[in-house]
Amino acid sequence: MKIVGLLKLTSALFAPSMISRVAAAMASENLFRLSSLGGLIVGQHFQGHSDAGERDTKPLKEAWGLRAGVYTPRQLVEGFAPLLDAVVFRLGTDPPNSKPARTQLLDNLAANLATDTRESTLRLVEPLDISRREIKDQANRIGKTLVQWARESSSKSFNPDMSLRSPCEGHLLTSSNVDLMFGNRAAPHLMQLFNEYMHQMVLLRDALLPFQNYQDVLIPVDRQARGIRHLEPGRSKFLAEVLTKHATQQGIMAYAKALLAPGLPSNAGAGYGFQYAHGTVLPAFLAGGSTPLHLLQYLPAKIDESATEVSFEYKYQDYYSVPRGEIPKGSPTPSSQLQSYPETQSTAIESAAIGVSNASKASSSRYLELRLELNNGKCTSVDLGQIARGHRYSYPIQNAPDKEITKYTPEYIVHDPLSILQSENGGLLTAQEGGVHVIPVEDSLIALALLGKLYPENVVLLPGNETLCKAESAGKGFEPKFVIWGGSKRGGIKGVFEQ
Repeated sequence: MKIVGLLKLTSALFAPSMISRVAAAMASENLFRLSSLGGLIVGQHFQGHSDAGERDTKPLKEAWGLRAGVYTPRQLVEGFAPLLDAVVFRLGTDPPNSKPARTQLLDNLAANLATDTRESTLRLVEPLDISRREIKDQANRIGKTLVQWARESSSKSFNPDMSLRSPCEGHLLTSSNVDLMFGNRAAPHLMQLFNEYMHQMVLLRDALLPFQNYQDVLIPVDRQARGIRHLEPGRSKFLAEVLTKHATQQGIMAYAKALLAPGLPSNAGAGYGFQYAHGTVLPAFLAGGSTPLHLLQYLPAKIDESATEVSFEYKYQDYYSVPRGEIPKGSPTPSSQLQSYPETQSTAIESAAIGVSNASKASSSRYLELRLELNNGKCTSVDLGQIARGHRYSYPIQNAPDKEITKYTPEYIVHDPLSILQSENGGLLTAQEGGVHVIPVEDSLIALALLGKLYPENVVLLPGNETLCKAESAGKGFEPKFVIWGGSKRGGIKGVFEQ
């Protein structure tokens, strides 16, 4: 993307009094860009620092704890290590030709963090809906990473005489570890230490569930409770929702805030992302590539330099009650003329950025918008929250039933994507008289922007290399149907967006 182009776009979207400040910021070399979406600018780059509690020199109140500071997930695993190392030390020398005690205990942890074992702390087995399957896959990825980190690290120092009371959390031991922890080599207090170690690791695995790039998240920790036990209320609420119903965007957002920004509201109107002291969290599909359903992405960026912590809310809190405008007129086209992706006049994006909308109020929340400047000199902006919602509610053809087409569409209505993006009809766009509406798109960002303009009820994502007949069985079985043809590929849960 061109900086000059972005400055032109900024001038078109901001009041004159703001242009000089924004231009100075945009001209900076400190811009944060998402490379997988053509350099989409997401505010200013934020150089986060994880001190792992080095600045907290006050004595610990207990035999073990975490010092106040900012941690990466791996640093937290290292911070838990003294608990395990004290247990291994007190178990003494391993008998000849036996599996080392440390290996046995970490094998137990692996069983605790798996989702399909007797010892699972989050048991998720098929059949599962798509939202819980995403959580299951995420839990397995994170669990394997945490165990690997634990195998690779041990504490630099620990108290071999450490002793603390750890309430039973119901985390099960494997049969071999029952013998180890309650046999001749053990002592009563060692089970307390290992219980605390297991629980801290389980809390960490579950706390990272909302984040696609979980390994990058910067986590603030204070001394509210032992280690990260302050996360227990948020964890209980989130897992109750997942295990009794399904995972929701609202639940994942609330849980992410409990970890990173507990001071922000987490009610129904708390939005789809937030900025906190150590970065920004947005829906993970904006990172490009294979997109998830509900997961979030941590970004080392600041979008609103005027605030430390702020929620990003939907412009339309209840999309169902938003006025529905009529989609701009398209061109009726026989299906025989659309056997392959049509040749369209290519419209390139000169610059793209996510910024704070002028409609935002001076409060703890903001509206964000995706701003595009095109090579024809025109500019457009779309509410980012509605794009996120439209993406979440869209129908990729990869999830459509694989069956013979019983309904044949003789005629489609083809639309220019720019006429839709620049439509001044209020609210979200639909077609009162029904029909199957096809919008050929080449650019992923334009495809995503369209998701924020259309009423999100029956919108199908069709890759440009697929035929229109593939969209017949996707979506809902009524009209109007909107097919965004191009801008995405097969893959992930909701397709692949990259350029």
